[in-house]
Amino acid sequence: MLVSDPNDTHLQDPALDENNGVTSQFSRWVTNLQVQDIPTDVLERAKHLILDGIVCGLVGARVPWSEECVNSVLDFEPPGYCTVIGYEKSLGPLAAALLNGAFIQATELDDYHSGAPLHSAAVVLPALFAAAQVIANPNSVSNGERKSAAGHVETSQSRKVVSGLDFLLATVVGLETGPRSGLGCGGTDLLKRGWHSGPIFGCPAAAAASSKILGLSADDVESAIGVACTQAGGLMAAQYEGMIKRVQHAFAARNGLFGALLCRNGYVGIKKVFERRYGGFLSMFSQGNSQTPQYDSRKVIEDLGSTWEMMNIRVKLYACVGGCHGQIEALAKLQSLHPERFAPGNLSRIAKIQVYLSGAIYAHDGWPPEERPMTETGSQMNAAYIGAVQLVDRQVLLAQFAADTLDRDEVWDLVYKTTCYHDPHFDKPHHVCGARVVVEFDDGFEVQETLNFPKGYDPPITDAEIREKYRRLAASAIEQDRMEKIEKLVVGLEDLEDVSELLNLLPQPTNRVLG
Repeated sequence: MLVSDPNDTHLQDPALDENNGVTSQFSRWVTNLQVQDIPTDVLERAKHLILDGIVCGLVGARVPWSEECVNSVLDFEPPGYCTVIGYEKSLGPLAAALLNGAFIQATELDDYHSGAPLHSAAVVLPALFAAAQVIANPNSVSNGERKSAAGHVETSQSRKVVSGLDFLLATVVGLETGPRSGLGCGGTDLLKRGWHSGPIFGCPAAAAASSKILGLSADDVESAIGVACTQAGGLMAAQYEGMIKRVQHAFAARNGLFGALLCRNGYVGIKKVFERRYGGFLSMFSQGNSQTPQYDSRKVIEDLGSTWEMMNIRVKLYACVGGCHGQIEALAKLQSLHPERFAPGNLSRIAKIQVYLSGAIYAHDGWPPEERPMTETGSQMNAAYIGAVQLVDRQVLLAQFAADTLDRDEVWDLVYKTTCYHDPHFDKPHHVCGARVVVEFDDGFEVQETLNFPKGYDPPITDAEIREKYRRLAASAIEQDRMEKIEKLVVGLEDLEDVSELLNLLPQPTNRVLG
């Protein structure tokens, strides 16, 4: 007979209790959540995050690395019935989710959560697009009755329509799940240790969202989350060379969708996956961190239904890693305060640039470049390069990372003068994307600026500003009529009888926004 060790901290600390029922409680919340349980402002925000994700997908569908990905996938994937954004091609659910997720993340313009770093739209929307089309497919019939996301019982004869309300409700579930999974695992700590945190936190998010729209029981939701979590992973070394960083959130979309599709008829996945000490999701991905306790499964359900973590999802205004947005705005303020010093003709007089960042962002983006030029991905992930681009171009948009702009002498002169440091001040809650910038000129004149958090934290980017971003980006990728139709359908999603009306607008070809 085994005797428990009374000194085992796992038994003493409620945060590490594997019998606290967190996963099952969370799964019941997924199944039981109704639209009337969600505040109006949360529903409105969800619609605008959908709009933001869609426009990122439209813009990202035809950048060079997305086209390469499409060509490779089409080489081995047979035709299917699920939409691929920007391409008049249809693929199976998993392949379509993979490509659509890669497009949304393709240009670093998509949302991010600062406390538990992930790009939620790139994970949740591709899974839901495909799941909705699984439901609508007449050849894809699950056994028995199904409950719609809004709670209506449907037979196989009536289940060909997914309403906009069903889609919106499932989106809220996914947007709420990812950050909560990440906060239980230590938040930004994973990123600091070299994991690509979003594809990890995103697996349960995609599973929960897909399970909601497919109408899974709470028991099957728990299984689906377990199946998704056992596939989780992602190495942050993907940021340096190559193209695969763009696809890693899409892996989570695919993994979560797979979990829900596999378990919708009773297939049993890992149970208690959040709270399991041996081999559990939070336990394993918190290995090696410096926090006490190492993880806290209770955070997954803390104030669930009253505090909405999805309201802390940030909307990007710059086409680069979110952790450097504070640095960009600090430099912009210095340019405004000292116009003569930072005039284009005087940038060569800059002798030294020091950038102070949070621990997670310093590890993620504070590295000195190893090659010139860097790849598009590497450039968007490098604090020195991002800051140099702001100084030279006074903007950090997608055009700044086109292949023919990556080897400019005036930019690299400033890159080589930049050194990044870790400043514990920015390890405080909600300060992770802040920065302090010190610029010294050749005559000894020195200026500095500290920004605790970039625009969009307090107050958040407004829904109106998200619509403005949508229109600005969409105008570069699609025609006016299509742009207006998509916006109208998303903003009025709760009144849309059939979400396929929206999905049918997505596969039409888009313009190439780079090259």
